[in-house]
Amino acid sequence: MSSSANKSLADRIIKASFIVGIAHICLKFAGLIQVKFATQFLDASLYEPIMVVAFTGVIQSLFLIGEEVIGPTFLSIFMKEKETKDEKSAWHFTNTVLTFQSLVLIAVIASIICFPDFYIGLFTKWTAAEDPSRYRLLRQSLQVLAPSLFFLSLGSTTYMLLNGYKKFFLAAFGDASTKICIILGLVVGMKIFGMDHRALFLGILVGSAAKLLTHAVGLIKHLHYLRPSLDWRNPAFRTMLVLMLPLLAGIIFAKIRDNFNNIYILTHIDQQGILMANDLGRKLFATIQWLVPYALQIALFPFLCELVSQQDRKKLGMVLGSSCKLLLAVFVPAAVLLFILGEPIAVLIFYGGKTGIELASWAGLSTACYCLVLPAAAVECVLMQGFFADQRTVSVTVIGILSSLFSVVLSYIYIVIIGVTPQDALMVVALGFVISRCLKSVALAVYLERSTPMFQLRDISVFFLKLVALSIAVGAVTWLVSAGVDKVLPDGISQALAQLGTARELPISRLRIAIRLVIAGGAGGIVYLLGSFVLRLAEPRQMITWALEKVLKKKNAKAAAN
Repeated sequence: MSSSANKSLADRIIKASFIVGIAHICLKFAGLIQVKFATQFLDASLYEPIMVVAFTGVIQSLFLIGEEVIGPTFLSIFMKEKETKDEKSAWHFTNTVLTFQSLVLIAVIASIICFPDFYIGLFTKWTAAEDPSRYRLLRQSLQVLAPSLFFLSLGSTTYMLLNGYKKFFLAAFGDASTKICIILGLVVGMKIFGMDHRALFLGILVGSAAKLLTHAVGLIKHLHYLRPSLDWRNPAFRTMLVLMLPLLAGIIFAKIRDNFNNIYILTHIDQQGILMANDLGRKLFATIQWLVPYALQIALFPFLCELVSQQDRKKLGMVLGSSCKLLLAVFVPAAVLLFILGEPIAVLIFYGGKTGIELASWAGLSTACYCLVLPAAAVECVLMQGFFADQRTVSVTVIGILSSLFSVVLSYIYIVIIGVTPQDALMVVALGFVISRCLKSVALAVYLERSTPMFQLRDISVFFLKLVALSIAVGAVTWLVSAGVDKVLPDGISQALAQLGTARELPISRLRIAIRLVIAGGAGGIVYLLGSFVLRLAEPRQMITWALEKVLKKKNAKAAAN
């Protein structure tokens, strides 16, 4: 394979990643605004039953089970049908998937509406006797929001269709439209018109439909192929079912882990706001993961499918290995920096309105711990696509179940048996999640290396030594500068936390928090760039060189045109 061909593929992947990244910036920017408004207008008594348990816990979990099962299996088969046969055959397969998916969704939605108490007992330890108003609100939320699952889940299939046609922006922007509608429900409904939480319900329902409509716009030229089909004998559909079954087991277990750690186990603690703090703590790392690793993952997948079809294992390993090293070079130092700055970031974003400084600081503790997962999550995003492109799902399932089991056991021991404090419970849940994802990423890399060589031992060992040294330097400088700025320009966070429990409420300066974050983060970034060149870490230099080449190329093209 020529170097020019390799460079061409790299450029195509980076270009696609950039397009997906732009769409996800819109999505996550809208998501952060949504969370900000939610913390302004919803106190813990509303936020926890509606947003944490009903929407995120039940509706989103069921949606993600479908998305994470259908996505990896559907796209590879769709593209294979399209390339080896024709577009009509690919859409016949698609119609069968959409029809059976719709029937399953209708049954699941009916069960939520008819038996909400079953889902409440499955996801929480809450009872009607313990807190009747909270239980009643959760019950109402499930019944009203259940139809949103239909549009969200079908949207996950149309999402993959758009990726198959390389229409990455509209695919991702569909999710942003959901967030925008939720924001409108909060701001227009609750703030301007003074409606209660039912305005939020309306925003979620309209937003879920908006996602599917956005995707339909991107597929408008292909919708003439769309029609119901119950052809369960379709060979491609049967192949997808075979691939889905082991994957389904692993994903269901992963969702059980997530809901056990993020909802069920935390309902053992009699402390209002603990669920909300954990939910808010997950927002920053999830946002960053979606902006870069997830964008790269989506852009990579179609190209990896092509390489697998061409039986080009050498190039497949090269693409996967270089992608992993590139992400690690960015996210290991970034995770250290965000761990140090987690509390002020969370206070800046979430403090205010219905969210006090204590709850915001709990969210900061959770944020700091969760951000440590970024390197492992980034590598996992890439490696999983290598397995899925090769249609290998059993090994991924086994590795996922074993790693998930670790965090579940850890949470149960510390929270139920030992009985730690609410703040310690947040750390246990977050760090258990981090360790389990690290174990999973290592296991995936070791297993995939057996069939698709990605790394050379000496090269990867030197890379990690340089990366550890760089991360220590970034962390030390960030902490020193952050502490120094807080002494010179106190932002009030430490003083306000020290006064908790007293009648005195000290002011907190958002401007000074922002100054502290900019200066400390900037110092860490400068050390990262300088350290990369001093240690001769190739990956950051490659990114900078590539970016400069593109900028200069555009300038020269404009000059030549003039």
